[in-house]
Amino acid sequence: MEKERLNKNFLDEFCDYDFSRIKETKIFLVGSIRYRDYFIKIESILQIKHEKLVSICSVDGLLNKEKFNNYEWDKLQDIAIRKLIDQEAILVLDVEDYIGEQSREEIDYFSKILKKSVYYLTDLKDS
Repeated sequence: MEKERLNKNFLDEFCDYDFSRIKETKIFLVGSIRYRDYFIKIESILQIKHEKLVSICSVDGLLNKEKFNNYEWDKLQDIAIRKLIDQEAILVLDVEDYIGEQSREEIDYFSKILKKSVYYLTDLKDS
C-alpha cells in the first residue's frame, strides 16, 4: 500500500477551510506555538495542494520554545520580523480566536508598515 500524507483523515480536519482564497504565493505562517500541529499540517496543505511557498520563523522555535532563553527567543522574534519583508502575505493561525502578543506585533508590522495582505484562519472557514 502506497503512503499518502494528505490522506482523507489528514484533510478532514481542514475540510471546512477554503485555502484557495489566498491568492499570493509566498505565505508566512503566524500564530501561537501552542497550536504547532496546525503549523505543520497547514504548511503541507498549502505547499502540496495549493503550491504555495510557505515559511515560518523557526522550526526549532516552534517545536522547542521552552529550551530557548529570553535572549535566544528575542533573536528569533527579530528574525521573524526580518523574514516578513520577503513575504507576500501572512496567514494568522488564530485557532480558538487566540492571537498572542508576538503574533500581533508581526501582524501590525506586516499590515501597517509593509501594507501587505493578512489572512486569518478563522476567516477561511466556510460558514
